[in-house]
Amino acid sequence: MSLIHLPQAKWATGTGRQVILKSDFEKIELAVLEGFQLAQAPPLEYVDQANIRVNATGDCRARALLCGFPSPLHPGQWVSGGLSDGRYRENSTSLTLNFATSGSLWGTEKADQWYCVYALAGPSDTSFSLKAMPLLRVSSQTTQIITLRNNGNTGDIGYGLAANELADGKILVLSGPSRGLVRVITANNADNGTAGSVTYGGAALTLAQGDWFSVLPNTNFRYLGMVLNGSDSHLVPFYQEGRQFTFVIPRQAASGAINGYTLFDLGLLAPPTARLFKGFAAALSGYDLKLAVSYDGSNPALLLHAAPPAGDFQGQRGAVPFSCRLLEGSKLYLNNENTANQVVKVTGWEE
Repeated sequence: MSLIHLPQAKWATGTGRQVILKSDFEKIELAVLEGFQLAQAPPLEYVDQANIRVNATGDCRARALLCGFPSPLHPGQWVSGGLSDGRYRENSTSLTLNFATSGSLWGTEKADQWYCVYALAGPSDTSFSLKAMPLLRVSSQTTQIITLRNNGNTGDIGYGLAANELADGKILVLSGPSRGLVRVITANNADNGTAGSVTYGGAALTLAQGDWFSVLPNTNFRYLGMVLNGSDSHLVPFYQEGRQFTFVIPRQAASGAINGYTLFDLGLLAPPTARLFKGFAAALSGYDLKLAVSYDGSNPALLLHAAPPAGDFQGQRGAVPFSCRLLEGSKLYLNNENTANQVVKVTGWEE
């Protein structure tokens, strides 16, 4: 491995001309080739209701460039906010992140909550550790103080952070008119109930209730993936392969009659980092299967329509898979023309 040797410490000392040896050129050449192998970070593995893991051995190391958070505007590009050095780190043994262990996440554990899992490293570290950051949502904004909304967009929330624990980190807005903008965090409160807040500096952002943003920590970091802590405060089982995430057990998005195109907030089914939404529609009791998906609330972008089979299978009387894009902020218009005994379930998403 050569990326781990770059940049050489000697290059940061002195001024003027410096000697570069043949061995230095060899490291640079190999590092350029290695860089093409690191387009993706090591995947997360669900272990149990409290633990996730990044696997590694001495022969199959967990290797990553600590380049920040995925750009909400440009797939495949990264945003560091000037906080991360982008350098290579590797682990030769598996890492486990236990949500019940002190220091494993920022703030106190919350139910019905998405967590960004970060690889973290200090300036001189050659390996990385894991820590989970809650994904945040806007309730309101007053003079650059953002009051926080829960991920389900049903009420306000506090995260039990230490006062100003996030200071000098940065906000990256993921949805709404200010999507893609970064601001430095100047303060956060310690509320652990329904009045959490984050204060930022610089020009004011345009934010509305339900908008999403991530916190970029003030250290070297890379986003590895998103995990959902369920309503029972247990991690929801999943598989991750690269940019694809799959629920072990599909989760329900809608059921029953939907009379006309209705905007559904799917914030607890797919995070705002998702670009492709995957699931299936099913019917019960011999009803025709019907589902229309719309991006504008008026015109169908995707139609599912099927007659029921003769008998039930796995509790359903007909089912059809689908995938579609998600609207900004994890929303979709759904319609089944007021047809009863329908269900829409989510199997996963792709970032």
